[in-house]
Amino acid sequence: MFGRRLRVGVAAAIVAVGFVAASFGGKSARGDAPIDEDVPSGAIAFFAGGACPGGWAPADDTEGRAVVGVIDGPSVGVSVGAPLGDREDRTHVHPYSAPATLGGKGVLAFDGWNEDGAKAKTYTVAGSTSAKTSGLAFVQVQACAKL
Repeated sequence: MFGRRLRVGVAAAIVAVGFVAASFGGKSARGDAPIDEDVPSGAIAFFAGGACPGGWAPADDTEGRAVVGVIDGPSVGVSVGAPLGDREDRTHVHPYSAPATLGGKGVLAFDGWNEDGAKAKTYTVAGSTSAKTSGLAFVQVQACAKL
């Protein structure tokens, strides 16, 4: 449990360094020394402005994708689906299928009772929703990897 918290804390600190570096252009608040000198090589951070600062390179494999933290080593770097395009809010559908069980009902006809008029049966109701976008608010930032 402690190891997971530590990894999450380190990841949050690295992302925070990325946002701070973006705010100060890769320099300290005083403008003298770089603030990312202790960031390990390969760390990923997000920067505003569309460019990576010195000592960082674009993390192209993250472009157009939601970055999701994992704790399972073999899952690191796995990509699923096609990346989103510039400002794209992709449409999606939700298929559905459900059983509907109706009870039997006898029918009284002109010439007598009909036990087979409406037999009990299970029907399957299936379909799909209309294609819609998520409508989620988002911001596009540059993902960069520490060299």
